[in-house]
Amino acid sequence: MGFNTVAVLYNDHTHRIAEGGEFGASMAAAMQGWLRRDRDRLATWFGSGMIVSQAHADYDQVVIVGQNRGCPIHEANDLGWQALDQMKDCLERHGYKVTKRREIRRPG
Repeated sequence: MGFNTVAVLYNDHTHRIAEGGEFGASMAAAMQGWLRRDRDRLATWFGSGMIVSQAHADYDQVVIVGQNRGCPIHEANDLGWQALDQMKDCLERHGYKVTKRREIRRPG
């Protein structure tokens, strides 16, 4: 089955993508960099976008995409209310009850 790769492509760079050229080679290098589990995250950038996640084709991948970047869900921190609300809706459709943790008030 192989692997599937999730990438963010920058719409502002569609002219570079349409022209071809080094776009395919740089994207392939970034995909291979991820596959080698290269710890240098800069290796996942390819000029017209970035590799976000890669996994075996038998597994689902959940990613967060925004602000011209992305990350696997397990690396997501400080998400905005829109993403959190979408995740809440998804979990509730799957039978989970989701509530926000209450903050503990400390005296003084």
